[in-house]
Amino acid sequence: MRIENCKSTALVYVLMAVLLLGGCSSNGNSAWNKEDAQWFLEQHNDLKAKYFIGKFGVDNNPSGWDHGAYLRAYVDMYEATHDIRILRNLDELLAVVAAGNDSLTGRVDDRTNTVLPGWGTREYDYGPNGGERYSDMLTNALYAYPLAAFARIVYESPHLRAEFGADADRYYQMVRELYQVQAPFVRDARSPYSDGTEGMYFAYPENYYEDRENLSGVEAPINITAIIAEPLVELYRASAAAGQANEEYRNTVEEVGHYIWQNMNLKTTADGDSYLVWYYWPADIDPDSRRMEDPTHGARVAEFIVSLYDAGLRSRWTKEKLQYLANTFTCGAVIGNGVFANYIDGTGGIYEDDAATLYEWLVLQRYSHDSSKNTIKRYLLNAMDAEGQDTKYNIAVFAKFIRYGDD
Repeated sequence: MRIENCKSTALVYVLMAVLLLGGCSSNGNSAWNKEDAQWFLEQHNDLKAKYFIGKFGVDNNPSGWDHGAYLRAYVDMYEATHDIRILRNLDELLAVVAAGNDSLTGRVDDRTNTVLPGWGTREYDYGPNGGERYSDMLTNALYAYPLAAFARIVYESPHLRAEFGADADRYYQMVRELYQVQAPFVRDARSPYSDGTEGMYFAYPENYYEDRENLSGVEAPINITAIIAEPLVELYRASAAAGQANEEYRNTVEEVGHYIWQNMNLKTTADGDSYLVWYYWPADIDPDSRRMEDPTHGARVAEFIVSLYDAGLRSRWTKEKLQYLANTFTCGAVIGNGVFANYIDGTGGIYEDDAATLYEWLVLQRYSHDSSKNTIKRYLLNAMDAEGQDTKYNIAVFAKFIRYGDD
């Protein structure tokens, strides 16, 4: 914002306060108010006590689904409000998570019988006979994302560096080490594709067993590739903001974006709306047992693609294709008034979980105005109202509505 034409020093200070404490971010929601920020802040102490204190640096770190979503909520809420108190609270929680990293506690990954960076867990049935502790990149990425996002936020805002610079550096290096040591991505042997692009995906590492099944070298579900790649988008943006853009990170996430696009299929409704569908497992995994993506995991693919696009790493993902992806929800998953399907193409029966659990699709809200259907926000709110729920379902849902739910 240019302020040199302001007529008084007082007005300059007002504008600066709006930017630092309440302005909207580049993709934030300008409709938030002080009561929204206050409600969010009031949840912090209980959340910290229930989900973070004593839960990290232990033999069985949490799987990351809930904890990672709550940490991401702080990122969303800060991006929407720029309220520095939210960033301080996020830093407080991230310090707990970071201190529990296996590389600091010395806890062993049973798959490799070594200490690996990450947050080893027994939340899944790991190992050929079960009961093992793995430093699993899916779990790791759910914590790596908020750590990397915090670093990016600080690096992009010089006024934050005095207070948060040291922690941002520490979190950046922690995530950097995680990806350097675990090296999760492999090149897709089917690339270059017909459009000339190269692709990469996450393959399960050697000696990896889950539910007693040997998945070593297997191409993971597409949503898992997306989840594991998203922290690298934040690392790339952080490195660029620090003046040393890491081209390896850029190339990796762009190639993951190419890979995901190659797994997409375009459908068209009777009303002429185009939308994307894809299989939960990649197309070359046992055709007899393939099923469509479900809407909860599909939302994680959407989050990665939006992160990629917002970072300027668009390549195959144009605005038009993001509109198709938004239509995946409104034209595919939505099958009635307040009713969603178990699969993103409208099949598989009725989705029985709370409508609020589909909140992550809101990242595509701004691309959902161009079809003949209603918007993502409107479908979610209608279904939540019918269930007696509101946007304060939990802080993750609330923050996503605040950041992305502005019509």
